[in-house]
Amino acid sequence: MRSSSKYLAIALLLWMPLCAADQNDREVDVLYDRIEQQDAKAYDSLVALGKKQDAQALAALGFIQEHGVTVPKNIAAAIRYYAQACELGGYYGCGNAAYFYDYGIGVAKDPDQARHYHRLLNMDGIDKAYAAELRNDIRLAYGIKARAEADATSRPTLIEYADRLAGSADSEMRVMADRSGFGKSHTLWLARLWAQGGDPTLNYLVGHFYNFGWSYVDKKDVEALKWFRRAAQAGDADSQNLLGQLYSNGEWGIQADPQSGMHWFELSAAQGNLDAIVNLGNIYYQGESVRVDYAKAHTLFQQAATLGSPRAASPLSWMYYNGQGVQADCDKALQYRQMRYGANPSKDPRFLSTCKLDQASRKRAAQTQPILTLQHKSTFRGGNEGTLACEPHFSVSTNQMGEIANLRITIEFQNDKGETSQRNVAFAPFGLNTMNEKNGRDANSFEESALVPMQTADFCGPDMQYRIKAATATVNRWNQDLLATGILKR
Repeated sequence: MRSSSKYLAIALLLWMPLCAADQNDREVDVLYDRIEQQDAKAYDSLVALGKKQDAQALAALGFIQEHGVTVPKNIAAAIRYYAQACELGGYYGCGNAAYFYDYGIGVAKDPDQARHYHRLLNMDGIDKAYAAELRNDIRLAYGIKARAEADATSRPTLIEYADRLAGSADSEMRVMADRSGFGKSHTLWLARLWAQGGDPTLNYLVGHFYNFGWSYVDKKDVEALKWFRRAAQAGDADSQNLLGQLYSNGEWGIQADPQSGMHWFELSAAQGNLDAIVNLGNIYYQGESVRVDYAKAHTLFQQAATLGSPRAASPLSWMYYNGQGVQADCDKALQYRQMRYGANPSKDPRFLSTCKLDQASRKRAAQTQPILTLQHKSTFRGGNEGTLACEPHFSVSTNQMGEIANLRITIEFQNDKGETSQRNVAFAPFGLNTMNEKNGRDANSFEESALVPMQTADFCGPDMQYRIKAATATVNRWNQDLLATGILKR
């Protein structure tokens, strides 16, 4: 028992400084953000923190002076603050101070002075065998920064490189980057500052940093969205594709708006973004926000596959398997399936046999009407960053093989107060095969689901009732009123 207490005490001693450091990181980050918003009191607080020999605060003051953040740019003052931070243990400011002397930025080149600050950089916890390589990586970063001083087109290159150092590198490199002036906070600050010039790549990177939690803000996706939107409006194809997904799915606090989603996908696809081309193809293939258009879907998927998208191979495989907009072709279906999953391009007897059996079954089933069953499976509480009260989950199943597409059901909800509300619910095609697979995962081929977003809690209670007001679908390529034919049940 005494031994356990000893180890607990040691663990607490190690944890407490780390906890204090995290709290200090947040304090400096908060003050810097307030300074960016022209908060003079925040600047005074940061100066006061620096006077208490807080190295991180001093490094932040150096950054402010170096880049003229709400104050006139002053390289001499920047060097002074960075040097003071460096001399407090070598955890902050050393690489920054050395940079000016290495490249003659604002001062005459002075290799001896630069070496002085490089030597002060704290190397605790860094493997000596790895140190030279890490120093070289940091030297490369500062070389790019020196070019960016004179050529703004080099700015995205620097931020992308800093992203690798501080974000995706191993733990020792991330520590080295943080101590050398390329930690997450300083990289985010610099990217945010430069992004104000409207560069789409820089705006995308700022959004990326918020999305990956590089800031203390709680609603990281909401903040990220601001920057991704700016990047998309400035023409960044990746951001346009992301906005397309957010509007299509109703995510990050955005209310679902399929038409806006399609607009952003089209802009991104026009620039050759492969994910956007596939996403646009899926809109026509799934037929939930528009009517199914297999010809358009096939054209888009084929375009993306030709350009090298592995994602496009999967829907192309299903189109040839099911005969959707193309002549059913089991060999082509297998070819695209293997392309998607990187399988050995050899014959797969089981897949080919099932494909041919399903093809024959679809032809037989087309002679009789299916029976469809609508079920309220459950109700999910909340959703979409707290903007939804609930999402009732509905499924529709079929009792036999055959294509059910363009399924639209108008559902009337009624609560215990007698209040009613109608929602139009769309379902993707189903019933075409016995593979029981969707997007590479196990799924019931004879069933499809949909969520109904509810902004208020009026129809989220356990006593909620519903009835079908209208229902239409394309059943085995024939458009039908499902209530008139009587094939949709509850």
